[in-house]
Amino acid sequence: MALNCDIETGTCSVGDLTPKQPQQAKEYLHDMALIYIGDPMCSWCWGSSNVVKEARASALEKGIQFSAIVGGLRPGGGDEWNETLKRFLRKEWVNIQQATKQPFSFKILDREEFNYDTEPSCRAVVVARDLWQGIDDNDEKLLEFFSAIQSKFYVDGEDPTTLDFYQSICIEHHIDFEKFSQLFESEVAKNKTHEEFLLNRSWSIKGFPSFALRVGNQVTPIGSGYMQIETINQAIETAISKTAISKIEQVK
Repeated sequence: MALNCDIETGTCSVGDLTPKQPQQAKEYLHDMALIYIGDPMCSWCWGSSNVVKEARASALEKGIQFSAIVGGLRPGGGDEWNETLKRFLRKEWVNIQQATKQPFSFKILDREEFNYDTEPSCRAVVVARDLWQGIDDNDEKLLEFFSAIQSKFYVDGEDPTTLDFYQSICIEHHIDFEKFSQLFESEVAKNKTHEEFLLNRSWSIKGFPSFALRVGNQVTPIGSGYMQIETINQAIETAISKTAISKIEQVK
């Protein structure tokens, strides 16, 4: 499937994936959570980076937990790196820069060879989360790590499909790079990353950035694409109201 981004909705669309193994039911520690679903190499996710941080802060103020999972925009890549694709990306990035004011340098487009494989950058986020497990405000740290990948790709023009790409980011975020490297190259990390791709698709997520609200074990998508914080907050309130009404009707 070719890269597909929509300037009208501010969404990068995804395709279906084949499960590697049956998924197990997930247990949650908190009753309600706002879930951000994004991909570090999704240009609209970079455009929405600051809004996502606002959404986290707003959710926590309401007593709602926040978590982020990786989307899997183009796992494996495979698009031919030619002038047609480069023109498409340049046009999309210019549009996103104008709409969101986020910086793009276009340096990556000067490369003669590049595979737009988003799985390694997603895997890096999964590894960082695992290394920060049990640490206070790890969700905030994860968003900063996520943004650092985006900036190094979109602004600095570096290649996130290589392990060396993450060394400076790990140093900046006080992550032991040796431990990170071992986990990053492990089959365990690759499988966890693939499971997150499957998880968001099981929620009927069709593009990124997206938000979903989890109440208990029920996850409901509440919005996709580039949105202002007011729109996200309204979507949360609407979803909570619908959930409350549904519970009342079940009791009757």
